[in-house]
Amino acid sequence: MALLEISNLTKRFGGLVANNAVGMEVNQGEIVGLIGPNGAGKTTLFNCISGFYSSDGGSVVFEGQDITRFSADRVCREGMARTFQIVKIFKDMTVLENVMVGAFCRTTNPERARQEALKTLELVGLVEKKDVPSGSLTIAEQKRLELTRALATQPRLLMLDETMAGLNPMETRQAVELLRKINAQGVTLIVVEHVMEAIMTISDRITVLDYGKKIAEDVPENIAQNEEVIKAYLGERYYARS
Repeated sequence: MALLEISNLTKRFGGLVANNAVGMEVNQGEIVGLIGPNGAGKTTLFNCISGFYSSDGGSVVFEGQDITRFSADRVCREGMARTFQIVKIFKDMTVLENVMVGAFCRTTNPERARQEALKTLELVGLVEKKDVPSGSLTIAEQKRLELTRALATQPRLLMLDETMAGLNPMETRQAVELLRKINAQGVTLIVVEHVMEAIMTISDRITVLDYGKKIAEDVPENIAQNEEVIKAYLGERYYARS
């Protein structure tokens, strides 16, 4: 049984169909890439899966349980966390306090939340910044902090929305290494990303959306040669490089 099963998921905004009967499965332990042009419906799909939007049709099943109508906080408590395309940290709080917010998903005890936050900061390499105001971090560090806060909820499935956007090549390599490290801890990942070198390297499988529809799903090497994907998103120059 798949960890996550999405069937015929549809989301409309007036006359715009942002997700059109999208279906996909994610297995335990996988890293699944989700790619497509801007406006293809990737973030909308994340919002529907994670309970931020109510879908207009279809279903989301997580670990055998239908969570289609669950609220965002309940989805998180069930074991699914996500980051956002635009970083949403609490800039007036310290790094440690931000991560403790995530840890409070699993405990009401402040000391336990603090210890879980410190452990997670150690994992991602931010523990030395624990007392720093979050608003003073670099963009790369803020993205890592948001990921850390999501990890502190102890998810079994983590959805990442463009965590590498705006990073330089060294920061991107570090981000890829971190995602592999997190995955090795037993966390399944769905990654929305436009940095193709990274997503093609890290993904076990890739799903491609275009105009709200799924147009392809395959291993990275086949996606890179898929004519429909090249036409809709990758472009001939990427195909020539690959």
